[in-house]
Amino acid sequence: MASYEIEEWVKPVNTFVLLGRPGSGKSRTGNTITGCDKAFEFGFHAKRTPTKCESKQTEIFEAEVCVIDTPGVSLFEKQDFEDIQSALPEEGPSKIIFLLCVTIGRLTHDELSLINQYFVIFGDDFANNTIIIFTHLDEWESDMKDCNVENPKFDSYLHTLPEQTKTIFRRFHNRYLPVNNKQKKSEKMQWTLKLMTIANSMQGFNMFSNFPTVSYSSYLRDIALSYSTYLREMAFRCLRNIQGKVFGND
Repeated sequence: MASYEIEEWVKPVNTFVLLGRPGSGKSRTGNTITGCDKAFEFGFHAKRTPTKCESKQTEIFEAEVCVIDTPGVSLFEKQDFEDIQSALPEEGPSKIIFLLCVTIGRLTHDELSLINQYFVIFGDDFANNTIIIFTHLDEWESDMKDCNVENPKFDSYLHTLPEQTKTIFRRFHNRYLPVNNKQKKSEKMQWTLKLMTIANSMQGFNMFSNFPTVSYSSYLRDIALSYSTYLREMAFRCLRNIQGKVFGND
């Protein structure tokens, strides 16, 4: 991970847009950032499944910050893109940073496919304006201790990821931050300060008009190609398994 010195103050104004699949910890991460456990409903506490973006504005270390929580999706569609646009602050220029929430230890093809969909929508600049937030750090640390691993280092988890996954994360310039959304309030504040420091080192989207226009037909075509490639790979693996069993090449 790139090294960042924690600043004593942070620059206004930042807009954080939380992205990810259902259950990826977006809402709880939004609560950690805002410093309010009830800013966004989450899990069993949620009275309904959100279908629209929700935004909260707050002041963090003397900086005005807007946090936008997006609905958890498996397929990022044109309407989702437009919902983010409509949820952006109306007060003027805002530096937009995407926070891509990924649950530690649950990186499936669906997660990787969704990341590719974001690239299709936002373009290559998505990587330059995104911080990967690895959520459920507390659960991972607990699992490591149950496996008799003392003082587990998060970097060791990253080294165990498949090379394909590492390649995708390298597109984000190894810009990531693990989070324990159940830690003490003082620790949450320190984590948020780290997040703000990383965000200040990024250019972000400075104006509303900087959001790219979407070619929806191109978007659907790229998604279809992505799934076609995945299905071909699965069919090839199944064929190899069958051949191994038939011809005894296990």
